Amino acid sequence: MNRFLFFFIFCHSLLFSSENSFSQVDSLVEKKQFLNAWKLLSSKETELNKEDVNIRKIKLCLKYFTKSISHQAFAFTNLKPEENLIQLRKSAETKLISTFPFKIDAILDSLIQENPKNHTLQKYKGDYYYDIFILFGRDWITSQQEVLRRMYTAYSIADKQGVNDYLSLYALGYFHHLNSESQTAIEYFHRSLNLDSNHAPTHYNLAYIYTELDSQEVALKHAWSAYKKYKYIHYKNDAGQMTGSILGKTGRHEEAISVLLDCDRLIPNTYHTYYYLLNSFLHLNKTQEALITAENMFSLDWKSHTIHTDIIEFFIKTNHLNELVGFYQTKLTKEKYDMEFRGHIQLHMAQAYSLVNDKIQTIKYINDARESFLVCYDNNHPVFRVLDKMSK
Repeated sequence: MNRFLFFFIFCHSLLFSSENSFSQVDSLVEKKQFLNAWKLLSSKETELNKEDVNIRKIKLCLKYFTKSISHQAFAFTNLKPEENLIQLRKSAETKLISTFPFKIDAILDSLIQENPKNHTLQKYKGDYYYDIFILFGRDWITSQQEVLRRMYTAYSIADKQGVNDYLSLYALGYFHHLNSESQTAIEYFHRSLNLDSNHAPTHYNLAYIYTELDSQEVALKHAWSAYKKYKYIHYKNDAGQMTGSILGKTGRHEEAISVLLDCDRLIPNTYHTYYYLLNSFLHLNKTQEALITAENMFSLDWKSHTIHTDIIEFFIKTNHLNELVGFYQTKLTKEKYDMEFRGHIQLHMAQAYSLVNDKIQTIKYINDARESFLVCYDNNHPVFRVLDKMSK
């Protein structure tokens, strides 16, 4: 009886000690004292359950590191109340900071071998490789493809046992999306949204897939959601451009212009914003706005064949050849001496006239371009092969 009582008191004291220690860790994390939380966990490794301590450490590493060395060693900081962890990570990238070696992949493999029925461990393993994919891309110790394969395998095992969350389901959907398995990706993305309808990347990827499937109305719904829910301006801008593109495809050009002008305020002077704006302005016969947008595109890189081709095709497809010719003629009038510049303008005027089958004007501007380029380029310059090809 005394032995049983002693054993009961001993186990109870261990449990109390464990709960008390983990409560202290939670309190430190809540106060953003991440270094102290790590040190407390490390000091209790011999006293507490090894699996519980390692899982706590894994969570701390994935969520609250200040600096990560290939996700094999981690640095932590005790933050001041006004400090932001994301900003601190940016400044820590170029600093020498002491790190604690902690090979999460090896530790999880060992824990899984010891506890094969604990499928939450597979979920943590998926979280680890998802983090690596997001943070390191192609710059990890193994290939990106292998990282994605490990992520997918771990998340799939966990999901089959009912262990998942919105992020793991999103990651599974993203994996299938990368492998062009659209319907399977859609299923996972919708399951993810059922757990968190505010996850902007899920909406964004669904919009992308439905656009590819030519389900424009469904795509638009998800593009709008992504645009509204993204906080980071670069992602918000991308979602806005997609929304503007779909609105343009469905003939809602006024709405498209409104969204795209918002994008231009978020991040000014981006090519895709101008690209979709030009399309909508021309479809609404807003020629002045279209010419200003074309000028903005031109100013990004006046040598870019892609930019010129897009400008030309938009103007031609919407029956605005005269405005296009005027756009280029103005540039020739203003610039008399830069023969490289004039040659490029003349080449693209020839390109425009060839699209409307005006052979006389096409040949004229090919010859003009050739004369201009001969002043500034050697005879073997690739541009002359382009002109020869256009002449045939």
